Amino acid sequence: MKMRRIDPKFHIDGEQIIKSSNREPLPEDEPVFLLRARDRLALALLQVYRILSAVDGCGDYQMSGIEERVDAFRRFALWNPDRMKQPGVTRGK
Repeated sequence: MKMRRIDPKFHIDGEQIIKSSNREPLPEDEPVFLLRARDRLALALLQVYRILSAVDGCGDYQMSGIEERVDAFRRFALWNPDRMKQPGVTRGK
């Protein structure tokens, strides 16, 4: 099965989510939260997360990663307005 990158820090290899920097699989009992760029609330949530991360004193590695995601989500929304949607509106369809 092909590897699929989730973001710069994580990827999927087979059926496992892997931390790319050290190839450590995430434990299956650890909850994760995935945001899609088409979710019209995701960019705002990332921007709040960026503020909280700065207040918490996160380092440059984390802050630059967040900034990259904010930029990617912003570009997606700008270039794909027809794909943006309210979260949950399709009810999983």
